[in-house]
Amino acid sequence: MYSHCLFCQTTFGQNLELERLPVGRRIAFDATKGRLWVVCRACARWNLTPFEERWETIEDCERRFRGTQVRVSTDNIGLARLPEGLDLVRIGKPLRPEFAAWRYGETFLRRHSQRVIRRAARVVGAPGLVAAGPVLAATVGPVAPLALAAGALGAIYYLLRRPDLRIQLGGSRDLELSAEQIRGALLIRDDTDPNGWAIMVQHLKRLDRFDWLRFGREYDPNWAVLYGQEARLAASLLLPKVNPLGGDQARVAEAVRWLEAAGGPEAAFRTFSRSHLVRMPLDNVESRFTTLHAEVRLALEMALHEEEERRALAGELSVLEWVWRHEESLADLADGLGLPADLDQQLESLRGQSGGG
Repeated sequence: MYSHCLFCQTTFGQNLELERLPVGRRIAFDATKGRLWVVCRACARWNLTPFEERWETIEDCERRFRGTQVRVSTDNIGLARLPEGLDLVRIGKPLRPEFAAWRYGETFLRRHSQRVIRRAARVVGAPGLVAAGPVLAATVGPVAPLALAAGALGAIYYLLRRPDLRIQLGGSRDLELSAEQIRGALLIRDDTDPNGWAIMVQHLKRLDRFDWLRFGREYDPNWAVLYGQEARLAASLLLPKVNPLGGDQARVAEAVRWLEAAGGPEAAFRTFSRSHLVRMPLDNVESRFTTLHAEVRLALEMALHEEEERRALAGELSVLEWVWRHEESLADLADGLGLPADLDQQLESLRGQSGGG
């Protein structure tokens, strides 16, 4: 197998994933037609491999593509990323279930780091404010500590009245939630809704014109029940609050397995709202988000972003599909040149066996 691009002469680089094709960082294959290309990362051209090096490598690529959960597909082409960074471009009918999860590890790890920094700031900041009063009194005079106390009082007033979450549903239906109400939000089964699930939240009362005289906020006795797009919007805001620590790669992988068990991202909310296996046995009395297993909460958050993830990759997949159609016509001509007539039938037989497997 050549190690440089036939078009721009750039080296393909190496991969440690494919024993029989150790070159290239992006491999495209079509198990049905028996095509195998090494995609140049410099010029994006597809380099067709020789016949004798295809079949076992194609089977290896197909097996590895099916074995990874980090993949996304359109009707004709799929893209998977293996742990060592090798990209596999699969031509053919898409596999199910599929979920593009490779970005979530970094997202959840970043959230975990930010949470640790904020917690450290609170631990260090509170004693610092207490110690600042005597220091300012000794160095500046009594006015500075009084100003500091007034500022602290204003901050307390603001924090007691400020909601921890605002769900903007539009007009008079906007909801404001405290931290306690966020922790008490419910994911419920609802057979009257086409989606089969809904969200129930208690929320804060609206502020009246004279409520500025009060330090705190009062709860509205009525619960809000959200369906459809409103429920999805609320869930997209609630779940990051109940998943403050995010998760590492192992937890993300476990969350993807939960999604597959639920029947995919589209069915996750409906399935989890009905299942008793998504919570600890003693927590099945209530249907709060916070009683769900941590991996299930991450799975729900990932399911909400499925559409965004697919949209982010749609551009790359559309380009790959356009290039594939062009390269396929060239590959068909190249494979037909110089082949003895008695090999055509054997080649079709090999293609059929590989596609069926």
